[in-house]
Amino acid sequence: MKIVILAGGPATAFDTLIKAHTDNTNIFFIGVDRGAFRLMQAGFPVHLAIGDFDSLNPEEYAAVRAYADQIEQSPAEKDDTDLELAVLTAIEQFPDASEILILGGLGGRFDHEIQIFYLVLQARFSGLLSKITLLDTQNIIRFVGAGRHVLTKMPEMTYLAFASLTPVLGFSIKEAKYELAKTDYPTNFSLSSNEFVGDKSVTIELESGIVAVIQARD
Repeated sequence: MKIVILAGGPATAFDTLIKAHTDNTNIFFIGVDRGAFRLMQAGFPVHLAIGDFDSLNPEEYAAVRAYADQIEQSPAEKDDTDLELAVLTAIEQFPDASEILILGGLGGRFDHEIQIFYLVLQARFSGLLSKITLLDTQNIIRFVGAGRHVLTKMPEMTYLAFASLTPVLGFSIKEAKYELAKTDYPTNFSLSSNEFVGDKSVTIELESGIVAVIQARD
């Protein structure tokens, strides 16, 4: 099972991105706030609509209620964000999901964007480290923990970058345009504008910590 979550932020070409990153089978679609309305308009299923829906007018909300298989309306004032509630619900229903693809979470309010970026640091979401992908038309962001990881270039993406979410020990980059010998980073780092070399994969290793792997286009 793959879970696709469309949040309420900027979502340019989200329909094209969903089709490019899924095979349209065995997918559970979650619309967060206005994301539910956008999924409906694009003709995707809305298996779950969740949020306070403050971004929808009464007619739009009524349409979502009629269209969605399940709807959960949250209060405007709450401890969790609507997206956090969506992820919690997803892992409760599908604990063995292979991937959680989040769209509409980048490029809008920075406080929302950084909260989504740091989602995997929350203890309750730590098991999703290798499952969460953040996606928009310009970026694909995945997260890795300790170990050896082989990275494959995604179509139409130009640059490869790394940003730590925690202190990182023993981080190395091999077979990229700019390689890095094993290095310790006691504080957070960002290494941008690296590149794949042709069709060759890139190998990274880290002994401890969490690193975001970012592929981006110009």
